Amino acid sequence: MVKWWTLIRERFSPASYVPMILLFTWANGYFLTTTQGYSWSWTRFAIVFGVLLSFFLRMRLFDEIKDYEVDLKVNPTRPLARGVLTVPQVKKALLLLIIFELVAISILGLNAFFVHAVAIAYSLLMYEEFFIGDLLRPHLTTYAVTHTFVSCLLGLSAAIAMTGESVANLSLQHVLFFLMNWAFFNLFEFARKTYAPPEERPHVPSYSNIFGCNGALYLSLSQAILGVGLVCYFKPHVVLVAALVLYIIASHFYLLKRTEQSARFFRNISGVYLLLHYILLIYVLGT
Repeated sequence: MVKWWTLIRERFSPASYVPMILLFTWANGYFLTTTQGYSWSWTRFAIVFGVLLSFFLRMRLFDEIKDYEVDLKVNPTRPLARGVLTVPQVKKALLLLIIFELVAISILGLNAFFVHAVAIAYSLLMYEEFFIGDLLRPHLTTYAVTHTFVSCLLGLSAAIAMTGESVANLSLQHVLFFLMNWAFFNLFEFARKTYAPPEERPHVPSYSNIFGCNGALYLSLSQAILGVGLVCYFKPHVVLVAALVLYIIASHFYLLKRTEQSARFFRNISGVYLLLHYILLIYVLGT
């Protein structure tokens, strides 16, 4: 357990991931609950949150295994690379997590089980890099967006699990909402790999060394604008737009300085904005 806590603390920091997963689960579940007229159940929410927490941890472990050979050379201080746990041990844990998710979600009905099983299947395809890893890996952005699409399936899974609703009853409005998750997870992915020139490392791809500082910033901001636009298509609200405008203004500090400090500020503020967006979304859905 000490070894597992070491890996989780270093590669899946509870302080960072748990609030994000909590708000993600809440916002997506609350959306379908309110639009379809269901009653909110904290018991169901606790189960759904546990399932999604397991799912996100599993995706982190998938990445640790996929990056293992590279980490031995480039990031030798990471837990697997330095031998805290072995790859076979992590694979056994992955199987247990999948079993846990399927058993737990089945408590909430067949509709919830079916949708989450699809999300699990997609995550396994991600692990296998859709069997075209040699083609995908050199294209960082394409690689990212094919993987972040899983956020749509996870948002749908949380919503169906909270309500028991059938997918057949969903409308275009629902589809657009779940696509919003894709845009914001793209934002998270693009921003966290945007650096200042002094931070760039040889043989470590980033959006800033592919598109330049300007390109990386506007790639990230485009996803925030798209995500808010998808929400405002059916639920326009001034607080969502105001938060977006403030984020865009603050993000330009990165371009003004292009230092390690400004790049770190951009990455941090992007993470804060991601959390704030889902908090505001919960508020807006409740009004």
